[in-house]
Amino acid sequence: MSTVSTLEVRLNDLLVGYLTHYPDEKTIFVVDEGYVEQGAQRPILSLSLARPNDEETTRALLLDDRHKFSSVKAPPFFSNLLPEGGLRKSIAQRLKIHEDRDFLLLSALGEDLPGAVILTPAETPGHLMRRRGAVAGRPSTDDLNELKFSLGGMQMKFSMLRQGERFTLSGSKKLGNYIVKPPSHDFEALPKVEAASMETARTVGIDVPEIQLLAPDRIHGLPNMAGFRQGEPFYAIRRFDRPDGGRIHVEDFAQVFNLRTHHKYGRVNYEMIGRTLLLYAGGLPDVKEMARRLVFNVLMGNGDAHIKNWSLIYDNPLRPRLAPAYDLVSTVAYTTHDTSIALNMAGVKLFRNITLDTFASLFTRIGLVDRIREEVMEEVRTTGRQVLETWQRQFQAVDVPEHLATMIEQHQAELPLTKVLKGG
Repeated sequence: MSTVSTLEVRLNDLLVGYLTHYPDEKTIFVVDEGYVEQGAQRPILSLSLARPNDEETTRALLLDDRHKFSSVKAPPFFSNLLPEGGLRKSIAQRLKIHEDRDFLLLSALGEDLPGAVILTPAETPGHLMRRRGAVAGRPSTDDLNELKFSLGGMQMKFSMLRQGERFTLSGSKKLGNYIVKPPSHDFEALPKVEAASMETARTVGIDVPEIQLLAPDRIHGLPNMAGFRQGEPFYAIRRFDRPDGGRIHVEDFAQVFNLRTHHKYGRVNYEMIGRTLLLYAGGLPDVKEMARRLVFNVLMGNGDAHIKNWSLIYDNPLRPRLAPAYDLVSTVAYTTHDTSIALNMAGVKLFRNITLDTFASLFTRIGLVDRIREEVMEEVRTTGRQVLETWQRQFQAVDVPEHLATMIEQHQAELPLTKVLKGG
């Protein structure tokens, strides 16, 4: 008798459900009955399936199968756990499978995905044996022993374990505690620009993890080191989902809104993210943090703050908060064509058209009123002035090439927001 293939879905040790792949290329996520029956004390898998403090709605979402069924691709929550672009292609080639086969990729990488989701092969429960036929077996992961990819996103990156001054691929037994990005062939000094951008963010009060620039001789175990741009440092950022060798659950906003990666620049705007933070996450403190990041992105010219670069962290399993910032980088340093913020912001996208009134309109649309809105606007003004006062020192500190810094200066000079914040 032919069979289907199933992965158990766990949050750490808690069984949440089953991801089952059928011979006709359908993949279905079914929530475990025991998980449903935990009620209000149930750790949240995704805000796409939960409403904190509203058990009736949450239960209805968990039992509604309409958004848990997919063809070829896994349902969006699971598909978004996988890398994108060239990184995804590289993994698929190593595993000798097609890069569109989400289920097989998840089978291979399921024990070291972002956050606390763990996918492991399992016997298919009887109630899921509705379809018959053969499917491809689970791919061998032998070739992954030397190359550990556990992260979403487009850029080449590795999950690595820091031991003293040495960074090594984490292997199959220990989870990596840093994300390490090699220098890019396509973008000069990108690790330096990202490090300087992130340190600027830290300086102005934005929540960012520990970061480092690493000499190549501190990196061990990566294949084909000669394939990276030579003579430039690597960029390392501490993983906030891997505290002390454990796992904390996270999800990005593509998962929150049940969207596939190709919709990361559309369908969602900053108003929708802000309203989610206000109603279902950390509330006003999260909205203030969002405000700081948005004015930073406008002034520093970060055109890549799409929905996969905003995440929630579940250090409280029953209610998330906005995760620390990551992938804050000045994209205008590399092109004069990057003229827009990633998502619609109160009906505006062009950097040069974003004003303090744009921010005020955004916060009104999110649902802030009068005095509270003014509190958040003060965060915008204060953070904006601090960015303009401090960013150059951070870029000089890591020796970012002058012509890249000049691109940022030119960008700021064209913004009406810059003039207002400087009191001109």
